[in-house]
Amino acid sequence: MKWEWTDHIKLQIEERNIATKAVEDTLNLPDQVVQGKRRRTIYQKIINNKLLRVVTEKNKLITAYYTDKIEKYISGDKQ
Repeated sequence: MKWEWTDHIKLQIEERNIATKAVEDTLNLPDQVVQGKRRRTIYQKIINNKLLRVVTEKNKLITAYYTDKIEKYISGDKQ
């Protein structure tokens, strides 16, 4: 899929010190894909003992962030 990088995600990954490659890797080879609120899709990947979550809406990248709460977001049956 051709992703549209919104200004918001560009700002967020810069402020949060998230590498563009990490976002791309998460989108291309996620550990799990889950449905979020407001018809959004969230791509998730564990990187260096943290979970990177990339929130998308159709082909737009909305935001991305790391969390330590892996068990909260990763369900037992990966998609």
